[in-house]
Amino acid sequence: MNKITGIFAFDTSIDSNLFADNCKKWGLDTAILHPGFFTGTKMVDSLEKNRINLWLNLPVFYNPEFLETRPDYYSITCRGHRAIHDWCHFICPSREDYLEKFVRENSALAARLQPKLISLDFIRFFVFWELVNINGDLESIEDGCYCPLCLESFERYLGEKIPSNDPVFYIHKYVLKEWGNWKIEQINRIAAQLIKAFREVSPNSKFWIKTVPWKKEDLKGGIRFIPGQDVLALANLVDGIIPMAFTHILNQTPAWKEELLSEIKRETGKPVISYVQVDKVIRPEDIPLQHFEEELRASLSGDNAGIIVFHYEQLLNSTERALILQHNLIDLLQK
Repeated sequence: MNKITGIFAFDTSIDSNLFADNCKKWGLDTAILHPGFFTGTKMVDSLEKNRINLWLNLPVFYNPEFLETRPDYYSITCRGHRAIHDWCHFICPSREDYLEKFVRENSALAARLQPKLISLDFIRFFVFWELVNINGDLESIEDGCYCPLCLESFERYLGEKIPSNDPVFYIHKYVLKEWGNWKIEQINRIAAQLIKAFREVSPNSKFWIKTVPWKKEDLKGGIRFIPGQDVLALANLVDGIIPMAFTHILNQTPAWKEELLSEIKRETGKPVISYVQVDKVIRPEDIPLQHFEEELRASLSGDNAGIIVFHYEQLLNSTERALILQHNLIDLLQK
């Protein structure tokens, strides 16, 4: 079985040996980890000992630690607020000096780790898509960025001044298509810049990119002018696409997820990966064990490049779910 079987972990205080041992025991072959895990060598050593592949996940514009010291770098939303929702703190994509710092630090990390996979996460403009109803009202969505830097850049792109008394109204009323095109141009440029830099230092890594889980017709084409993602253009830069298709968070069905993944795979020609949620996140309702297993089995049998189990900390606290995962991966996939 050649499918990727990966798992996310977030808490840098977890025992690296136990984590790697559990990955092997449960039948997982890939650990998906953010840069915070690699201040030392313990995690790398544990993964290598257990022959677990390293997937380095790089959150581009999500960086609450940086924003603690530089709050002026926050993205500004259409409601005039800093782009903060619960845990999500978002940086303005027009901050070129931040991107230079991001490239410099993570290029050095990628060069040292030589991960099997690297993914760009939060490579978009701000929207807390987890609470967006894809069948809802477009104007109710709070997006970014409307800071002076972004508005000035858009004016240069547009070739005209935007009325300063209410730029959000003017953009949404008169130049929304152009706003989307400008956002896409910015994200495509940044993604290309980052991938080029990381490929140079880690040429054997496979590169993936994460996208907002909206079909191209959802919200009247909102994926273009809200997060600023052109999935086809982004796919041309990478080896595969990861739609953030969490069925429980979005109150959707596994059939909806498979339809979304199939559309992206068909239109881009690139492999896609399916998320499997261990238990509740954001929504208060628990995920029944039966639903977890059904979605796991559907994702494993579906026409995708693999699964991402989300996430380790939840699985560690649920022996029943861990056994379900282990049974399906080892007993079904490795026969």
